[in-house]
Amino acid sequence: NSNTIVALAGNKADVLDTSFVLFDDIQDVNNLPQVKSVFARVVVKFPRRRNSQHYILQDITGSKIEAISNGNNVQRFDALLTQGCTYTLYRVAFCLNREELQFRNIGHGLELGLITHTIVDPFTKPIQFPPFPKYLMPFHEVYQQPHKTFVDVIGIVLHLEPLKHIGGRPYREAVLMDSRWH
Repeated sequence: NSNTIVALAGNKADVLDTSFVLFDDIQDVNNLPQVKSVFARVVVKFPRRRNSQHYILQDITGSKIEAISNGNNVQRFDALLTQGCTYTLYRVAFCLNREELQFRNIGHGLELGLITHTIVDPFTKPIQFPPFPKYLMPFHEVYQQPHKTFVDVIGIVLHLEPLKHIGGRPYREAVLMDSRWH
């Protein structure tokens, strides 16, 4: 129950004091980390890895950011966040993304930390989320990216292989074409 989560985190008025931002609003990288609140849809929920779990979140403008939970928070956020659902997230930490490879469809070098003080509530506002991301990568740039890079493109699916399981993970190949016949 979200009221229980708020009670554990502190006074509800304290939670409401954190200002809401869009992912692209955080520009001053010299003033990080910054604790803010966001409205976000969980676009991708990656499998848990030992001591961390990664997510791709999308805000109401279609901008995306990588979100990470670590340590004792992994199990908590794994249970609270569902891929495809939308939430109000209070007290998240915006930090520099220090990963060697960043997701190329994200228009900045930040990540969002799901921290101990983060509170998750269902999204109940009458705001429509865009069906497409804000940043799309042109096909000619996809070829220049490292193997297994997460990108957003728009195109027509020409061929889709059946889903296979390789090394215990789902795998599927697809052939896409953009509007320039590439």
